[in-house]
Amino acid sequence: MSDNQSWTSCADNQSSGSEEDPDTELQVEFCGVLSKWTNYIHGWQDRWVVLKSSTLSYYKSEDEKEYGCRGSICLSKAVITPHDFDECRFDISVNDSVWYLRAQDPDHRQQWIDAIEQHKVRLFFLISFLPPYI
Repeated sequence: MSDNQSWTSCADNQSSGSEEDPDTELQVEFCGVLSKWTNYIHGWQDRWVVLKSSTLSYYKSEDEKEYGCRGSICLSKAVITPHDFDECRFDISVNDSVWYLRAQDPDHRQQWIDAIEQHKVRLFFLISFLPPYI
């Protein structure tokens, strides 16, 4: 990952909704470049990653967002595991699906983990107080 590629809080980049609007509570919160393990032939590939609503999605690059995401994972039941030896890596697993991700440095890894975990807590809180369907 190059030095100029990083993460950013994406909430400031959103043009819809107001700060007081509860519908914008789970808008894009975090986005940036992470390396994602693809396979043994291609190895780690930089991907544009977006945390939005209950989903973590990735795109080939920020410039190619308009072509749609390459993959997404629901975070409501996701388990985030920092790697034991690689201080830049963390894994996200849901059932049998696992994403292996690397940040550019340990600080960015922790910022991503914190953002995902905080999002999960907020999502749980919002779901817990929704009225039951009749």
